[in-house]
Order: sequence, then C-alpha cells, then structure tokens
Amino acid sequence: MKDFDTYQSLALRTASPDSLVDAPAMLNAAALGLAGESGEIADHVKKIMFHGHPLDDATRDKIAKELGDILWYCAMGARGVGMGLGEIATMNVEKLKKRYPGGFSAERSLNRPDG
Repeated sequence: MKDFDTYQSLALRTASPDSLVDAPAMLNAAALGLAGESGEIADHVKKIMFHGHPLDDATRDKIAKELGDILWYCAMGARGVGMGLGEIATMNVEKLKKRYPGGFSAERSLNRPDG
C-alpha cells in the first residue's frame, strides 16, 4: 500500500453501515475500536513482560494484525472529522517537526508546550 488515502478508501469499504451514518457515529466507532484494539496490544505486551511469553514471530504477527486494526480505526476517525488519513499523517509530522526540530530530546519533551 503506497499511501494513507488509498488505504482509507479501501479499508472503509468494510465499515458497518451503522458506523457511517454520521460524523458522531464514525467517531464513536473509531474511539471504541481504538480503545479495544489498543487493549489487545497491551495484553500481548503484558504477557511478554510479565508472563514469560516470547516475542517470537507468531507474537509479532499477532501484534502486527492488531496494529492493522488500529490503522483501520484511525481511518474511520479521520473520516469522522472530515479528513483524509494522509492529511492527518502530514499534520502529525509537521507538529512533530516543530516539537522536536533536531529529533527527539528528553529536555524538549519535558518542557514542551501543549499541542
């Protein structure tokens, strides 16, 4: 997949009609979906860190699939605010370039303005 906007249009073809009724429905689906999928990744990490599960190829594959689900819900959230996923990605990179113009630094992280 070469770009976010192509992904967004292809992915959202699989959205439930109920989740596409209006912007609040799209945002609701995105928020609840992101919470659920993030929790699934957190559960994998918990098992690796504290339950002795390996970070092997099978676990990496499971986490990658959950990350794909998160990307799907990000696409839904972007649609809910009337934006393309590519536009959101560009906005985020611009924000990060302002926040960390020379790359990440702990000092800038500790003393950064909101935004």
